[in-house]
Amino acid sequence: MITTNSNHHTDAQLRVNGLNLSIHETPILNSVSFDVRAGEVLGIVGESGSGKSMTAYSILQLLPDGSSLSGSVELEGQQLIGASESELCDVRGDVVGMIFQEPMTALNPVQTIGQQVAETVYIHGGVSRRAALKVARETLNRVGLPEAEFALDRYPHELSGGQRQRVVIAMAIALKPRLLIADEPTTALDVTTQAQILAVLKRLVLEDRMALILITHDLAVVANVADHLVIMRHGNIVEQGGVQEVLATKAHPYTRQLFEASGHKPDREGTSLTDKPLLKVDGLIRDYRLPRTRLFGPSRYFRAVDDVSFQLHRGESLGLVGESGCGKSTLTRAILGLDTIQGGVITIDGETVNAHHTMALSLRRKMQVVFQDPYGSFNPRHKVNRLVAEPFHLVKDAPTGNALRAVIAEVLESVGLAASDADKYIHEFSGGQRQRIAIARALVIKPALIILDEAVSALDVSIRAQILDLLASLVDTHDLSYLFISHDLSVVRSITDRVLVMKAGKLVEQGPTEQVFLHPEHPYTQSLIAAVPQLPD
Repeated sequence: MITTNSNHHTDAQLRVNGLNLSIHETPILNSVSFDVRAGEVLGIVGESGSGKSMTAYSILQLLPDGSSLSGSVELEGQQLIGASESELCDVRGDVVGMIFQEPMTALNPVQTIGQQVAETVYIHGGVSRRAALKVARETLNRVGLPEAEFALDRYPHELSGGQRQRVVIAMAIALKPRLLIADEPTTALDVTTQAQILAVLKRLVLEDRMALILITHDLAVVANVADHLVIMRHGNIVEQGGVQEVLATKAHPYTRQLFEASGHKPDREGTSLTDKPLLKVDGLIRDYRLPRTRLFGPSRYFRAVDDVSFQLHRGESLGLVGESGCGKSTLTRAILGLDTIQGGVITIDGETVNAHHTMALSLRRKMQVVFQDPYGSFNPRHKVNRLVAEPFHLVKDAPTGNALRAVIAEVLESVGLAASDADKYIHEFSGGQRQRIAIARALVIKPALIILDEAVSALDVSIRAQILDLLASLVDTHDLSYLFISHDLSVVRSITDRVLVMKAGKLVEQGPTEQVFLHPEHPYTQSLIAAVPQLPD
């Protein structure tokens, strides 16, 4: 039963006091306490496993079986701890809205965006479906999805990542909740889309006088948006206060550690380029066939990559940046020989890459990929020794038996893991360790080129710093070249020698990394760099 505390502080929209959580007797949260007021933004920062998301779920009591929750959670004086499920259902979506990290997972792929935004209004608002759809239309307009371009009958797969996140925000704010919880709402978004989403959230806080809890592992994001900051580690709050005060004093060693990791730059030496490039892309064109608009109408095509040319030299780290949909992934697939191209030539060490044709094993083994989600790129049924050994199918005389185990042990140790880790399953490792295993798998056949596709975007700042240091050191020890694809411009600036900027399938700017970042020439490059959130000095 929801109770009212007559002694509550009326200036606090939400008051969390002495919150403790354990799951199957494993402690998760330890005496967590904070306030958030109407019209203010509270940032909760911490690494994976710090308890920041579980704090949000505890407020709404969206907890797994075996959970034990104690303490106090007061929303405008109403005590939520001990409330019945039906009472909590009245609060969820109406009084408290929630924005989840991955919009494609949070949205129903077989329902239109209008139906999904209207559902909350229909369930909680006690109005007709027609009235609920009218509110949905108005709410989508508020979050930057105007009726002229984004009709209510569009489906999630027809939208970009940033547009889908706006739909999720619309679902959360449709009934103008007094509290909005945003759990990593911009982690997977490019910098300009991230800036737009944060601006939308900040505007909604001011217009509706609602409280916002912004959960993230990115200090630079909260530094520019939040009014107050909570730093969490291992289920405890180690520091909290006004955002400028916390970032200025950094009283706790862990806060200083996070701050240093956010601005970390690997210790790298400049690259002396050779005359002969390792990778050469010349006039690349990639078209996709579009559906016909009428039965006997002409074929239509969408040009995803338009006359792209560049070179990557041995020992060089080359960055490729651009917003979602600019053609980065299509270009990557073409380089790997996974997509047929309609024009141009791609060569590795002078050998031509041909998609869907028999490619020499000697060429295949020169390229390896490290993906964004290491867990998704591994078969969870196999142990690490088999996972790391997968690329050996490209090698004619692949090692076997003890020789193979020795090679796997060596490559695991080279990425900072133990040889004994070969006998474990992938679920036994943290996110950062999984990414190290992914790098080990890419290294095991000693390729010349590693393509890193958003390889650190989902990692915590301290883990990201470790992986970037590892990548920098491997260049010299393994004679590697990198093509580093990322929407995180701060990462690209720290790890690359040169950078390519891509927009709408074209390269609009390229040059030495520092030159492009300090003196961008193209207006699009200038807008990308201006959108990067900065930590205060």
